[in-house]
Amino acid sequence: MNVPAPSPAAPSPTVLIADDEPLVVSALAREARRHGLSFISDVTSEHVEELARRHQPAVIILDVNQPIDGRDLLARLKKDPATRNCRVVMLSGIEDQFTRRVCLELGADDYMTKPLDPTFMTRIARMAREAIAPASSAA
Repeated sequence: MNVPAPSPAAPSPTVLIADDEPLVVSALAREARRHGLSFISDVTSEHVEELARRHQPAVIILDVNQPIDGRDLLARLKKDPATRNCRVVMLSGIEDQFTRRVCLELGADDYMTKPLDPTFMTRIARMAREAIAPASSAA
């Protein structure tokens, strides 16, 4: 499915970036801006749920290995009626098929390993625009 580029009047999808590595957050934020996305971030993992409820991001990029386990955060996000429809992409520095399977079973939309593929943010941008398309067309 082709997703058209947003028109100047179209809302900019928001992405929540939750990773405890500030350099990763900075790089992802820069790429998000380059792809026309708004972003919010949390490098502590303590505010992910609150930020997701308040901002209703189109996509949440969530690191697995944080002070608060990303799998636990994912499970809580998917159980919460206010955030269960947010798309979640899990990140990990370790290629682990068991963790990948667990995350997908918990409701993650994708699971990617670091270092990230150069097309990562292009895919996130497409996912974010697809996520807000139904809301935009209903307005």
